[in-house]
Amino acid sequence: MLDRTIAPEFHPTISINLPSIVKNSQINGIGIYSISNSNLDVFRMEVVFKAGSYFGEQFGQSFFVSKLLPLGTQSKTAKEIAETFERFGGFLEAGQNQERLIITLHGLTQHFGEYLDILKELIFEPLLPENELEIQKNVASQSYLVSVEKTAFEANKFFREHLFGKTHSFGKTLGPDEIEKIDRNSLASFHNDFIKEEDFNIFLSGNISSKEIEMVQNIFNKNVEKVAARAIISPISQPQFYLNIEKENSVQSSIRIGRRMFNRHHEDFVKFLVFNTIFGGFFGSRLMKNIREEKGLTYGISSSLVPLAAEGYWSIGADVKKENVGLAMDEIQKEIDVLKNVFVSQDELDLVKNYMKGSVLSSTNTVFDIMDKHKAIMHESLPLDFYDTLLCRIDMVTAMDISEMANKYMADLNSVVAG
Repeated sequence: MLDRTIAPEFHPTISINLPSIVKNSQINGIGIYSISNSNLDVFRMEVVFKAGSYFGEQFGQSFFVSKLLPLGTQSKTAKEIAETFERFGGFLEAGQNQERLIITLHGLTQHFGEYLDILKELIFEPLLPENELEIQKNVASQSYLVSVEKTAFEANKFFREHLFGKTHSFGKTLGPDEIEKIDRNSLASFHNDFIKEEDFNIFLSGNISSKEIEMVQNIFNKNVEKVAARAIISPISQPQFYLNIEKENSVQSSIRIGRRMFNRHHEDFVKFLVFNTIFGGFFGSRLMKNIREEKGLTYGISSSLVPLAAEGYWSIGADVKKENVGLAMDEIQKEIDVLKNVFVSQDELDLVKNYMKGSVLSSTNTVFDIMDKHKAIMHESLPLDFYDTLLCRIDMVTAMDISEMANKYMADLNSVVAG
């Protein structure tokens, strides 16, 4: 009989064998990548362009193009488009980041062919309607005016501006001045230069067979100009800063502390990731135990490493009462100093490593998760075995490495307090 008083034996996972994806040939240079699970009834199709907010003559072009693409074509209104996708159980999303503009279609595989003609028209023959642009500009302006009253928004805004510079897209926030400059002609020009006439990749995951892939090849069989990889140039170094942004009517203050860092290619990436998890990267972190649980200064505090195109940045974020800002800052520094001077225990290190490995494993459960990992490998030019070896590299991190990371990178930190 099973003895439920005895825990099952623990068997650590050493590595991941990330299932491979299939690259399907396309004569015009468009990359089509797929991974299939025939047990599903659904699929996800992502069309990815090198057309993020870094590119274009005006900041905000990529953002507004992504908003307007689903809102009408030369032959269909936004309402007709929405009703068509809804009728066949699908829905469309369009978004962008610093590097890419991504159009994502979710749908039922049985209606796969019904989506493609309208999807192609949306991407390559959008109306970019003037009236919808004005609505989106008003929405963005109002959203900015509401957000700018929040201390967290202000802290993030000033932190990025001073970390990367106001002229670089990494440091910019889409505000009223940039929004006002956007017009339909500038969006049409951006669409033509970065979407209509440029190469792109398609990622298919879910219940996908050779039949669906052939449909995609036939529908998207257009001649495009294969462009060289567009490099994103990192902003120049900025002076160290300590900012205090006063907001008279605010009862709380938002704290941001951090610095510019590196991306996943750096030799210290995994070691620093383990350090960050111990310090502030999960609910049981040292920052949470001290500043939330013991001191009761905040509902939540965390730290994170954000990889970017050619670099990255690391930051701590917390919201506290105004009168507790000084104490919170002192306690954050205290936790940094402890990690610099005292080795973490093996029990704590093992706990964090197991948490991290579990998070990695849980993020590869579905074909959609697996495709996301392969996209990261492709977009960031990572080694093909990056995720296969990640668990092993996490296991290799020692207590000495954690101390080394604290002493190497927890100096010359910048800070913003808004409130």
